[in-house]
Amino acid sequence: MGGFPGYNMVDLSQNWNCLTPTWPYFPSSKQWNFHSHHKDGMQSIIIETNMHSGTHIDAPLHFSSFGDDIAKIPLERLVGPTVVVNLEHLSSDYSFFTKQDVLAALPCSLEKGDNLIVYTGWHKYNWENERDDERYFCKCPGPSLDLTDWLVELGVNWVGGDLPSFEHPMALAIRGYRPDLAKECARKYGFENIEDFMPEEEWMLKCHRRMMKTGQMHVDNIGGDIRLMKNFKQKFT
Repeated sequence: MGGFPGYNMVDLSQNWNCLTPTWPYFPSSKQWNFHSHHKDGMQSIIIETNMHSGTHIDAPLHFSSFGDDIAKIPLERLVGPTVVVNLEHLSSDYSFFTKQDVLAALPCSLEKGDNLIVYTGWHKYNWENERDDERYFCKCPGPSLDLTDWLVELGVNWVGGDLPSFEHPMALAIRGYRPDLAKECARKYGFENIEDFMPEEEWMLKCHRRMMKTGQMHVDNIGGDIRLMKNFKQKFT
């Protein structure tokens, strides 16, 4: 923790380079020299990456054709009153966190226009820590449908977590790419297949679609020094 005079700053970003793991069904990032010191007496590089690599913002345009892209989002929207809720005690493979879970763990009030960070402890599996890519991306906790509905109704500004996405992994295309894990998740909750447990029509990308159509944003892959914030009781401004 450090910062400028009068401020305490916590770095919540994952380090990024071409080896940073990305979504299982997205191409890996690439980085290579265009010029190099030993050949040209200088260095310049080319970077090719997708938009879901490392810590990033999902702008409303991601799921709303009339939503703002990153360039149109004023910096004032990216800062402001922020609440951190600690749900580490509820986090396990394929677990859900509900509206009631968040309400019970809120350290202070959460109001319209606030930002919400959900701390789950799942960052321990990201590539900078214990690194378990399958568990981090494919088995992470995620929001229940009632939590998504409540966040939309409340009108939070943005929501994020120490997770690859603010969506349950079985509400994403992972369920199709990894049918073995989809079956594992369903069986954990007493079902034989994922469609019986989480119907695609009801669950698929529910949080992304609902929130971004109302102009709300997600912040994914929060990491860095996030553990320093997990027990803070006040609202950050």
